[in-house]
Amino acid sequence: MKRWVAAIMIGTFGMGAVLSGCGGDSGSKDKTATSASPGAAQAAKSPEPKAKEPVKFSVFVGGSGLPTPDKDPILQQLNKDLNMDMEFTAAPSDYAQQLNVKIAGGTPPDVFILTRDPMKTYSQQGVLLELGPYLDKMPNIKQTYTDAMLNMGRVDGKLFAIPARPDVPGQTFWIRNDWLANVGLKSPATTAEFKQMLIAFTDKDPDGNGKKDTYGLTGNGLGAFSGLFSAFGTADPGQYMIVDNKVVYSTTAPQMKEALAFIAELVALKVVDPEIMANQGTKDREKAIKGQAGALYRHWGDMGKTAQVEEYKSINPKAEWVQLDALTGPGGKLQGIWDKGQTPGRVALSKSLEKNPDKLNKVLEYLNYITDPGKGQTLVNYGIEGTNYKVENGKIVVTNAANYSILHQLTRRNEQEYLSTKFPAESPLIKFAVNQPRISVYKEFVSPPSGVVVEDKTRYETEELTKFIYGTRPLSQFDDFVKTLNDTYKLPLYLQQAEKDLKAAGVLK
Repeated sequence: MKRWVAAIMIGTFGMGAVLSGCGGDSGSKDKTATSASPGAAQAAKSPEPKAKEPVKFSVFVGGSGLPTPDKDPILQQLNKDLNMDMEFTAAPSDYAQQLNVKIAGGTPPDVFILTRDPMKTYSQQGVLLELGPYLDKMPNIKQTYTDAMLNMGRVDGKLFAIPARPDVPGQTFWIRNDWLANVGLKSPATTAEFKQMLIAFTDKDPDGNGKKDTYGLTGNGLGAFSGLFSAFGTADPGQYMIVDNKVVYSTTAPQMKEALAFIAELVALKVVDPEIMANQGTKDREKAIKGQAGALYRHWGDMGKTAQVEEYKSINPKAEWVQLDALTGPGGKLQGIWDKGQTPGRVALSKSLEKNPDKLNKVLEYLNYITDPGKGQTLVNYGIEGTNYKVENGKIVVTNAANYSILHQLTRRNEQEYLSTKFPAESPLIKFAVNQPRISVYKEFVSPPSGVVVEDKTRYETEELTKFIYGTRPLSQFDDFVKTLNDTYKLPLYLQQAEKDLKAAGVLK
């Protein structure tokens, strides 16, 4: 998008001659003399300074729904506010591949988004600008970000990217509250009570249709049991925990065997959707809202938005899905996991910018502007005042959401505040999920070690854990399973790498 600034030049006008007295009354004034002061005359003779041309730079992100520049008022307002000509492009698919092609071809975008491992690779290849020396030019980022957050953008102690601010936890168990009343139970608080609820939802005709056609629990794969793993004191399989300042791999934690035994009991009781390991996408949610199961582990945004409530109410007006508080089990009261290293992306700058100080300074100004606090953050969060939102009693009220605005939120936002503003009716659900106690994990800080095939290890873990759950491999062989992970799939290398990366990130002392 090109923007042109016209330079308006003020012409030099001749002044009327001032006639000196040459006869007549020397005190009389010449009627042709101008009334302008000498200073004004001088100003009229000098051209105004030429306005600076907007600074051009490029931004490349992944995502869909971005309007063309002429129909993107957020882009237009950003350019106007900062006197820039930003080329903002989003790739609906194959973003990483397209970015790699641009970088390999020697024409990287000025600003782009990376995940953890490409950030490390490109920093080592000299593609990325080190940002540490420029933090003082981004005071909003310096004020908003903690050192722990910035560590997600560091490689070998140097800052090569600004991590997008993290999401907030949203997943909990959801249960059919109306079914609870139908089977005469109260909301479960312990793993034992949860089991009894699942049995009742399966065997006691909770929907009252006279048929045995319901299951207690549905879900997608091992994640369906997240709230149970945590209640037994371990994270979902494949996670890195820190216990007594040591890295512990959740799959091999002592508590995993006990958790698997409990889940295997649920499966044996036939209170679990038999397709739970095969369900993908929203299949479990579809089953739940159709009344085929009474519990599942899902994000508040999957079950609690107004449109979703209307959807399941249209199927059964009596249906009532509610969030379930964390279950208490042998490991305490915990609701799943939360990765302390998760970020939606990392904002990186091309090293070539250091050769163009004007462009670099404009990019830094832009990143600072779209980060709290201030007008720029409000713009990329909610769009244009009067068009997308209004302000009532000092609070933003979204009237016509510019849903594509998330693409402009490179450094993201204060997530809970943002969500509560966009979804005010769901604010209690958001708060409930955010405040749930969880097991902290750190997988997103850790890179795979060299010389391993992560997919092979993950596949073996999933296959064998599924066998334990379904009773096709006895839990008495759990130690053999751990030995194979160590010997064949080189688990010690993963733990060594995790220790190294977590110490570098300042997480492990």
